[in-house]
Amino acid sequence: MSIFEYDSPSCTLFGFGCIRGIEREIHKRNLKKAFLVADHKLRSTGLVSKVTDTLDAEGTGYYIYSDFKPNPTTDNVNRGAEQFAANQCDFLISVGGGSAHDCAKAVSVLAANGGKIEDYRGVNKSRCTYPLIAVTTTAGTGSECTMDYVVVDEKKNEKYGNFDQNVIPVLSVEDYELMMDMPPSLTAGTGMDALTHAVESYVSTDGALITCELAVSAVRLIFGHLKDAVHRPDQESREAMSVAQFLAGLSFGNAGCGLIHSMSHQLSAVYDLPHGLCNAILMPTASRLNMKDKRAIERYAKLSGLVFPVECNGMKMQEQADYLIARIEKLSEDVGTKRCLAELGVKEEDFSLLADKTLLDTSLRHNLYQPSKEEIEDAFRSLM
Repeated sequence: MSIFEYDSPSCTLFGFGCIRGIEREIHKRNLKKAFLVADHKLRSTGLVSKVTDTLDAEGTGYYIYSDFKPNPTTDNVNRGAEQFAANQCDFLISVGGGSAHDCAKAVSVLAANGGKIEDYRGVNKSRCTYPLIAVTTTAGTGSECTMDYVVVDEKKNEKYGNFDQNVIPVLSVEDYELMMDMPPSLTAGTGMDALTHAVESYVSTDGALITCELAVSAVRLIFGHLKDAVHRPDQESREAMSVAQFLAGLSFGNAGCGLIHSMSHQLSAVYDLPHGLCNAILMPTASRLNMKDKRAIERYAKLSGLVFPVECNGMKMQEQADYLIARIEKLSEDVGTKRCLAELGVKEEDFSLLADKTLLDTSLRHNLYQPSKEEIEDAFRSLM
């Protein structure tokens, strides 16, 4: 019997208003001053004040760092580590989605180990890190519960993922009160991101029964609640999407993603496009490309039958797989993420570069089907 190693946060808080519970972890670890990572837009909404009010009430110090892009860069991280040291912080709190969490993870690695973040490309390159509390305000990235973090090297036009067990948050916070006022476009993009995580991890070469079961539950919740969260948000839909993205994060954080993410990373790096939106656009086309491998057809079909048992009853295997992709396309259309790459500024003359970088992306190693450069270029072209 093979052994599967499963990683997750030490502790997670779930529930409406659970942000107020972070002080228990802070006191337990005798932490003194937080390096609070949150972008400028989020600070203007008042969500960050829900965290700082809690810290103020307990006398915990903090320094707010907002100098990072939606796709955090090496410069953002290197400057962040300098500010962490200058302000004598001893732990981090990230507030937001994947941008804040990834930036905080990278700053933690650098602040604890020195050098430049470029020195830590790869797997488990750090010796240690500072404790991280990840407070998520979106329902999609799952970064608050994984060992993954992504950084953009602007000089090389390259977005690369690192994997380090030391960066898994000591506490993740799933407070859907913080998500109640998310705008529809962000809700849609992050929700489709979570769906991508779940689907890709389900068909990953490196998954296991536990990651597949997590993925199935996430896919069910997303199909059941994402449209309401986008168009008619209420506590039920927000809670469901919060749980769905967490389950998807636990799944892909242990099983990995695949071709969709490998292609999406390049769009974010070259054009600085929203990651979730790129995943939503790419998912149907990349999934159909994956079905050139019969094993992928079998897995898509099985997932489809588990999520849509009534609809798939009596269907042949290929029909079940096709039905899943059709439902993904319809959901993307319903929530407004079915877009053309051309309208986002993607240029056909960059397809060769995008394909080359896709083939080098670390996520591709989890993919059942290994596409050629020409197939990847054609996939991008078909979405223009």
